Amino acid sequence: MRLTIQAINFSLKSNLKKYISKRIDKYQHYYGKILATDLYMKLEKSAFNRAKQVEIKVQIPGDILVVKKESSTFEEAIDAASSAVERLLIRNKEKHLRSHQNGL
Repeated sequence: MRLTIQAINFSLKSNLKKYISKRIDKYQHYYGKILATDLYMKLEKSAFNRAKQVEIKVQIPGDILVVKKESSTFEEAIDAASSAVERLLIRNKEKHLRSHQNGL
């Protein structure tokens, strides 16, 4: 699986990279045929807040799963987005298994 991390409007620290890699590596447990994962992190600088946005794109055979989350910290946004991706991977795997069981 290829992992691409892109930080927009800030520099990425090594401890955050490790956190991301650890979290993303779990995807293989839920769906073994992941081709690539792209993670985009953006720091929104406004006068009122400093929102952290995370977008995860997971490419699997025949589909691309996209999840976007926003939070006050990158860790929270990554956790929320990763949980959503994990649910999508499980749902997609179950759908794939059902189609094979039904002979489609």
